[in-house]
Amino acid sequence: MRRDRPVGQSCRVGPDPTINLAKVLAGDFNGDAAASRNPPAADRLFIAPAEFMKKLESIQALRGIAVLGVVAFHAMTVEQKYSGGDLLLPGLLTIGQAGVDLFFAISGFVMVTVTRGRFASGETGRFLWGRFSRIYPTYWFYYFLTAAVLLVRPGWVNSTQGSQVDLLTSFFLFPDARLPLVMVAWSLIHELWFYLVFAVLLQFRERLLLPLLLTWGAAVVLANTLYPPLQQPGVARIVLHPYTLEFIGGALAAVLLYRQRPAGSRAMTLPVSALLVAAGMAAVQHYGILDDQGLLRAVTVGTLFSLLVYAAAAAERARLVRTPKTLLFFGNISYTVYLSHILVLAAVGRIWRGTFATADSLLDNALVLPCMLLAVAGFGWLAWRLVEEPLLGISHRLRERWFARPVPEQAPWSPLADSQRIGADEPRQG
Repeated sequence: MRRDRPVGQSCRVGPDPTINLAKVLAGDFNGDAAASRNPPAADRLFIAPAEFMKKLESIQALRGIAVLGVVAFHAMTVEQKYSGGDLLLPGLLTIGQAGVDLFFAISGFVMVTVTRGRFASGETGRFLWGRFSRIYPTYWFYYFLTAAVLLVRPGWVNSTQGSQVDLLTSFFLFPDARLPLVMVAWSLIHELWFYLVFAVLLQFRERLLLPLLLTWGAAVVLANTLYPPLQQPGVARIVLHPYTLEFIGGALAAVLLYRQRPAGSRAMTLPVSALLVAAGMAAVQHYGILDDQGLLRAVTVGTLFSLLVYAAAAAERARLVRTPKTLLFFGNISYTVYLSHILVLAAVGRIWRGTFATADSLLDNALVLPCMLLAVAGFGWLAWRLVEEPLLGISHRLRERWFARPVPEQAPWSPLADSQRIGADEPRQG
């Protein structure tokens, strides 16, 4: 006597259904395209973005490293400005500015990850909404916060360029010769350009992604060779900027990762890659490559960080590494920390200078600098919980309302259908 099953539940024989999740983490995205468009959670060959990214804790940890590097770099400037003349932080921390390069490589990797199986599917609007709503709402919070400071104390904002800023272009993050109101948001302008180009790439079949990325990269290299965009203002500078190569490098790392099986991923372990990246970054620091924003920096640093992103994700997929909780914490709040840390560091610095900054002792430096990190982390976590997370929740709900994916009609259950599904679940040979 056959027992009726709940609608949408398949009769499964053999291994635990979670084997499909292991296959996804192993990069096996093959299978019947029609059946995998929107199958049940246990049968999905493509994990939805939020679900999949929860598994890539290594990428969050790299975000934590990137934002801590940027914070350390700017902390040096704050110490020089407010300490009274004595310096505790070593000049080696200038390498922290490369955190932005790491963010670009991570962004390229993530774009490929969250769009697997979604090419030529008519989901461009959903993709752009997800990207823009990730950038703008939280950014606008700090835009208005910084604008309020500008109104009260103009000299406290963008003092390096005479407090001159275009409020309109800063609000929309349009390309401009001057830094935006929130100074660190210059990198977001590049991110938005990456997203727009990737939205165009989504119109093609996924098998064309690799040649399209290579063509894009070749065009950027050629443009920088014949027509250096760094000498051009506005849109041309963004469109042809060498930083684009770092985004492309991260995307290529993802393409390579998802074309390999777990055994292939083990060939390049995270420790070996980390040593290579550390040696490479030491050379970058020694030769002052970070002082330039041209091709040399983008190719050198972009290649190193793309290798690091690839190795970290591959090691996690092969279960060779456990993510440090501290780095995961900073990775989760990295966007808020990135946007807010200049304001927090400057506020602590002004208190420091106005109270007990001395030029003949490093004791005050030793006391204040850890407080700076704690203040950045504390404010970042609080603002992440109270501002960023609620805004993301609203944007996600609106995305599901306005750009919901169509749910295919469930086919009637039959033993033949189950046998076909079981066969599709088996690892492919060759």
